[in-house]
Amino acid sequence: MKYLKPLISLFLITALMMSAAAVSASAIDEPEQHLVVGDIDGDGIVSILDGTRLQYHFAELITLNDDELLRGDTDLDDDTTIADVTHLQHYLAQTDGLTYYLGYSAQTARAKMLEDRENARLAEEARLAEEQRKAHQAELAAAEEAIRNAELAALQERTDNAQREYRIRLNGLVDTQIKNYTKTKGVDISEFNGDLDFEKLKAAGYTFVMIRLGFGSNKYSQDDSMFEENVRKAEAAGMPWGAYLYSYALDVSAVQSEINHTLRLLKDKKPTMPIAFDIEDDEYKYSNGMPSDQTLHDICLTYLRGIEEAGYYPILYTGYEWLTGALNTQDVTGTYDIWYAQWYTEMEYNTPKVGMWQYGGEVNYLESPYISGLSGLFDKDYCFKNYPVIITAYGYNNHPGIFDKSLAPTAAADDSYLFEDDSEPLPKQYNGVMGDSFR
Repeated sequence: MKYLKPLISLFLITALMMSAAAVSASAIDEPEQHLVVGDIDGDGIVSILDGTRLQYHFAELITLNDDELLRGDTDLDDDTTIADVTHLQHYLAQTDGLTYYLGYSAQTARAKMLEDRENARLAEEARLAEEQRKAHQAELAAAEEAIRNAELAALQERTDNAQREYRIRLNGLVDTQIKNYTKTKGVDISEFNGDLDFEKLKAAGYTFVMIRLGFGSNKYSQDDSMFEENVRKAEAAGMPWGAYLYSYALDVSAVQSEINHTLRLLKDKKPTMPIAFDIEDDEYKYSNGMPSDQTLHDICLTYLRGIEEAGYYPILYTGYEWLTGALNTQDVTGTYDIWYAQWYTEMEYNTPKVGMWQYGGEVNYLESPYISGLSGLFDKDYCFKNYPVIITAYGYNNHPGIFDKSLAPTAAADDSYLFEDDSEPLPKQYNGVMGDSFR
């Protein structure tokens, strides 16, 4: 007891000091009955003193009567617990976002509580209904998506089948055009042929041209001065054209510059005839040291591979002696097409890889070296393969292509015909140029 009086005195002093901080009665609804929720001391005002009293109650320093206990059930759960203190503290601290029923009569507070619980229940039902609606919509959307995907898959399958059928027909058409190709005549030209009239070339029966790019390493001074003009004229006349570079390489180290020379001049162009490596048994090589057979092989293979890797269709221009000697290997003459140079009445070199034959130049045993209406001598050629179809269909020479190069079909044509001769009969029958492959 000796400690109780000082404690009560301290409590009264504290109560007087805290009364100034009490929540104003004007801020609380007028009680409908004397029993106001939260008003522990029954003074009609919910204040800090009520909080303190309730705290003391739980500290078992004082005991509340029944009415006070009922007023202390601030959360209206029919039980006065420590949670009620927290409710009261939040209320007195004006905490936002929390709903309490302090300051109302027990009857009004309970009615508000029931209303809020009903509203919460209805809100929860609405939330659950919305979730169910969304779930149902999601199910419908998934079902619709599945139907669309099935329809798209069916459409894609029909499209794929149609494309396959189209490609099969197209492949058959391309294959037929390759196999049934009839040899054509053309010329190979350079700046030495001057300013040519391509329409007169066509009128004379020459349907393609091989145009000189230039010679040797990648120097502008070694470009053929008429290359660009001849390309422009060939395309304007609708004539398939290819190109050739005259090689001066004496070793493999010089070949890359010749490859670069070729690619520089062909950039952004789309020839429909092959790109030729013109390597000849000329005075330059004898004067500067004729390469060995192995070096000749390596020079040709390096160029042909380099041009092919750049996406162009390569062909090797050379003569009988090297074709049957230094270059008579599987990786060169057994792999790449040949533009065979022999001014004679027939080809003495005859393999499936021969795609073109230069049959005459200043010497021509099959016809005149001249062309009606044009001045000067001409190198003349036969082409035995449908290079425009092969090159465009399989995507060489900067063409987009229809088929993958690896799927290229064989190209076998009737090769039992005779060479045509404008002046005199051909001495011998021509046999076996096409063979069974166009590569």
